[in-house]
Amino acid sequence: MRAAALAAEPAAASAQRTARPMSRPTRSQHELHDLTRQTRRTALNFMIFCRLLALLLCGTAATVYFASQSIRLTVVATLGCSLLLQMVYFASVLFLIWRSSCAGKAGQGKTHGLSGPTATKVASLRHLPR
Repeated sequence: MRAAALAAEPAAASAQRTARPMSRPTRSQHELHDLTRQTRRTALNFMIFCRLLALLLCGTAATVYFASQSIRLTVVATLGCSLLLQMVYFASVLFLIWRSSCAGKAGQGKTHGLSGPTATKVASLRHLPR
């Protein structure tokens, strides 16, 4: 009985392998994977971002404290610096939204507001059969 069970296992495994359709990834899937990998390489890691932010705020606080010898002024200046950073971040997001809407109106919306080689890759994906 054990020998029959062992002989049935490879047959069942080969049946499972042949039951699934073997489809290769299309060119568009490869291109999309490459774009995702490129974005991950160029994106700023969250921990690095937090370290840079803390370094900037601590540097501001130390500079203000050594220049003024006042803790109250140090706290106010550090809070002002963090508020300024938030305003600049918000303005840059608004700028990116505005730029993408202008690109869409100019007829470049087919590439989702992208430019350069990335836009060429995205535009070339539209012509591939699905």
